[in-house]
Amino acid sequence: MIIAIDAGSTDLAAADHLLYDLIAAVDQPVVALTHLVSGDDRPHVAVSLTSTADLAEPIREVVADRNVGLAITRPGATEPELAGPSRLVRGAYVAAVEAALGTKGRVVRWPGHEQGHGVLPAAELRTRCGIDELEGIGGVPVGDDTLIDTLDFLRPVRRDGRLVLQVQPAAGDVLIPFELQHQQKCCADH
Repeated sequence: MIIAIDAGSTDLAAADHLLYDLIAAVDQPVVALTHLVSGDDRPHVAVSLTSTADLAEPIREVVADRNVGLAITRPGATEPELAGPSRLVRGAYVAAVEAALGTKGRVVRWPGHEQGHGVLPAAELRTRCGIDELEGIGGVPVGDDTLIDTLDFLRPVRRDGRLVLQVQPAAGDVLIPFELQHQQKCCADH
């Protein structure tokens, strides 16, 4: 089952906050992603959760008092269940399709995310965390023995059905995740 929600979140922090609320409500293993929604006057971020369990009712409870678009796809259904304002339903539908195809999305939770702590050789990080590929930003080579300092925070992306963690060089001859837990907004000091 895939449940996608577009609450019109204007940034990743707001979308992550919504995802954490949803994850807490379902208490089930999920794959949770954020999805950039463009093509209208206000680009924004939608979210999706994929699970083998039926999560529709607990999710509906969390979003009941919010202005959201919903797209719920169930195994074997011929069409998704859609609800909410049309602009937000469109974003939820886009997120549901991306989640189903595994083509795009920033991954917030997935089976194995809880194992991404400390400094690990790249091969061990992939095995422990279910990461399919480590991609060095700017062509930085990543071999099986390359040390990755997870900084206890991983945010891979989905690309062609694979989990890809982007990494960058850091002090001490290690690589670190490209997306850091506490991002500084561009030009925040101006």
